[in-house]
Amino acid sequence: MDLTNPVPLPGDLQLIPDQATIVTVLRQRAALHPEKRAFTFLANGEDESGSLTYDEVDAGARNIAARLIALGMKGKTVLMFYPPGLDFILAFFGCLYAGTIPAAAYPPRKNRSLQRIRTIAADCNAHSILTTDAIARSLERNFAEDAQLAGLPWHTTDSWSLAGRDAVAGAEPGFESLAFLQYTSGSTGDPKGVMVSHRNIMYNLRSLQLIFAITPEDTAVHWVPQFHDLGLIFGIMETVFSGSRAVLIPPFIFIANPALLLQAITRYHATVSGQPDFAFNHCVDKIAEPLRAGLDLSSLRVMYSGAEPVRRSTMERFLSAFSPAGLKAEALIPAYGMAESTLILVGGAITEPACYLRVKTSALEQNIVVPAEDDDQSGDTQWIAGNGKTKMDTSILIVNPDTCEILPPYKVGEIWASGSTVTMGYYGNPEQTAEVFRASPAGTANPVWLRTGDLGFVYNGELFITGRLKDLVIIHGRNFYPQDIEEVVEESHPSIRKSCSAVFSVEHNGKERLAVVAELRRSILPHDTAKILEAIVGSLSQEFEIQPVRITLVKTGSVIKTSSGKIMRRANRESLLHGNFTVIADRIYEEHGIAAGNYKEGEAPDLEQFILGWAATRLNEGVAVDPACSLTVYGLDSIMAVELTAETKNIFGFEWPPYLFFEEISIAQLVREGLKLMEDR
Repeated sequence: MDLTNPVPLPGDLQLIPDQATIVTVLRQRAALHPEKRAFTFLANGEDESGSLTYDEVDAGARNIAARLIALGMKGKTVLMFYPPGLDFILAFFGCLYAGTIPAAAYPPRKNRSLQRIRTIAADCNAHSILTTDAIARSLERNFAEDAQLAGLPWHTTDSWSLAGRDAVAGAEPGFESLAFLQYTSGSTGDPKGVMVSHRNIMYNLRSLQLIFAITPEDTAVHWVPQFHDLGLIFGIMETVFSGSRAVLIPPFIFIANPALLLQAITRYHATVSGQPDFAFNHCVDKIAEPLRAGLDLSSLRVMYSGAEPVRRSTMERFLSAFSPAGLKAEALIPAYGMAESTLILVGGAITEPACYLRVKTSALEQNIVVPAEDDDQSGDTQWIAGNGKTKMDTSILIVNPDTCEILPPYKVGEIWASGSTVTMGYYGNPEQTAEVFRASPAGTANPVWLRTGDLGFVYNGELFITGRLKDLVIIHGRNFYPQDIEEVVEESHPSIRKSCSAVFSVEHNGKERLAVVAELRRSILPHDTAKILEAIVGSLSQEFEIQPVRITLVKTGSVIKTSSGKIMRRANRESLLHGNFTVIADRIYEEHGIAAGNYKEGEAPDLEQFILGWAATRLNEGVAVDPACSLTVYGLDSIMAVELTAETKNIFGFEWPPYLFFEEISIAQLVREGLKLMEDR
């Protein structure tokens, strides 16, 4: 964005630099094209359950803003707990209109720990909670019984009258002012509130528009959660910025039946969509050949891959599966960014297929990039996906993470970024802000660089990601801090030594999965380990709703640490992959599929038979499970829970409460609850 000239936008809009915000854009869109549909919501993934025109978004947001200002919430931070849908969009833009600072989060499950919400509320000094009436009725009692959260007032914006168009008092939000907080952690501890300004928003939206060539004529289909930076920035705000249309599907609906995403793309002739790496595999794994035959993906110009490392194997697998439906190779566009950069930093070209570079593995292990010859048959090569090039004023450096020296070409180092898309820092955390957002290359006094914590290199102007310097673990598009997971592992069983476990991500069957290494007390023998493994799997399932791919129990003194006692996770990962540990017990947890819809009407098994068979097949490698145990003992994760809910609804006609699977409830008790739900239908 050249600040000496107005920001160019498609259509009739003309914005004034240093003044225009996304609120300005929404107001002009509503004035110029009031009847144009902006958002369509498919609550069940198929039928339109609601929609908003640009005028309705603007009017609803203004009315909510007027109420917020009347409640004295201008300049205050608020928590937002909303289910997928249109209420969130109105409330979010209402906050921006009012100058209220929203922090969106996934609504906590009923009867679950409120620790993460407690931490976020304290971190941002939350003034109140915005939500819907249904969520308030479900959760308000839980919060009232919590000493820290009890004082937060609840405001149900869906119960406020949105008729007419209230005038919003106050000036246009400042271009440099704080717009919202994006919390980064998907796990229980240490969430950090990224401060996103209106300047950041406008630069990032313009970058997205340039990278993906988005116009008012585009229709996008999105399922990524609206509280996630990808769902919020690309799914909602970019729609308004570009004047296009978005069709929104709830995340749990996509997980249960990913075919609905591609069917919506077909039905609406969508030109734009995208998702994290795991979701491409999910589509291939779960959409059977008969369903693929009815798809038409020829309208797609953009099917981006973001929020997780981009893998060549995943993209090729997805293209192979859906090119018969008209999917074009050049539509599969990689992208890279993070909450700290608002959203996107670089993205691929829409006019050509994604760029993949074949390099020598042995050289890469030494942080040197050596392109492999076309006829190299040594087995010492691997493919790395390019993530595209920068736009606007974004700049990239590759830096030695230890010395902060700028590295020459063909060297791997930490990725540093600068530009107007880099956010303001972490809310209320000047120390970490200085460390992460105010870095200077060695020998300079230029503290404008964001340390991404990711490793990579630039080749022919394209950014390639090789790994992570930081220890963040990304599973199914969710971010987890390893120390949170390690704490749960160590508390799961008394035989595990405290501060002697390491967790990290590994690639398994083309997917990023969680691996656990844990030290045992000296007295533990191999034949005593079954209950320990069971305890670890169950604890991770209950606390995080994830399943590890591998748990390795090692002898005392095996886990690698620094001289000061810090866990060296990357060194432990390498030791595990190279077989250097003295192993007491080791178990691989493979993913096992089960065909849905195998039961015809009138031929369904009884519920207990079905649940026991499902759990044995999906969670226990075909071995019978104990009805006295919980599903979490066998490693149920959130995606499996959604799939089980979808299958029971299809076969038995009822839906489980979403929190029920992760309560301490046995399979036998679960069956009894299910039978009650069947009777109440």
